[in-house]
Amino acid sequence: MRRSGHWYTVTLVGLLLILGCASVDKKLNPEDPEIQLRALLEQWNHERELGGSCASGGRKYPYVDCGRIQAEIERLAIDYPSNSSILLANAVIAYETSQPQKAASYLDSLIGSNRADPSAVVLRSRLAIQDGNLPFARRLLEQQVQLAPDASEPREALASVYKLLGEFNLAERELQVAERLGAPTWRIDYNRGLLAEAQGDPAAAIEFYKKCLAENPGWRKAQSRLRGLESERGL
Repeated sequence: MRRSGHWYTVTLVGLLLILGCASVDKKLNPEDPEIQLRALLEQWNHERELGGSCASGGRKYPYVDCGRIQAEIERLAIDYPSNSSILLANAVIAYETSQPQKAASYLDSLIGSNRADPSAVVLRSRLAIQDGNLPFARRLLEQQVQLAPDASEPREALASVYKLLGEFNLAERELQVAERLGAPTWRIDYNRGLLAEAQGDPAAAIEFYKKCLAENPGWRKAQSRLRGLESERGL
């Protein structure tokens, strides 16, 4: 997903890993909905890895019909409306194909049923941020932190909201906790770079981006921000 301004989001690759673990005991029954979902997601992700057009809702003939894959995953949600993996997959695909209202609808159903993985709450907060509804995003994430205090991702997302609200001390506090809970150091450093920029400290931001890239050299977002700041300062 290529939206800016948020620090974490669920991916279909991560969901595939979850489904892979969950399907071990299902003896590969082709009628099982999660086995069906996994097969469809593998097709979707394979096309993305090849540089195809599924993320934009297109078709790359003759290899894969992205619209057909999405329709089949949506059909699974109709047939199995209480399956949290299917609801989350539909939400992520709707998000990737620029259908935020549809994504929000799936996520609201999932969150309302109290079966939501923390990553689903993070994605719903991301949609709220894009709509400019920071109070809703804050409330949603603060509730999730209370429900799952040992999950690092909602804390990273909550730090993003605090940053946007100008509550920098609260943002740093959540980043510290997320780091202790196991969030990748390079991502925390990137987040701290964004936070330093928001507080008008470009020198500190540059150092955080350098630390980030020392651990994750190929990350384009950090590269872009570092180049921009260094150019502005004549470095």
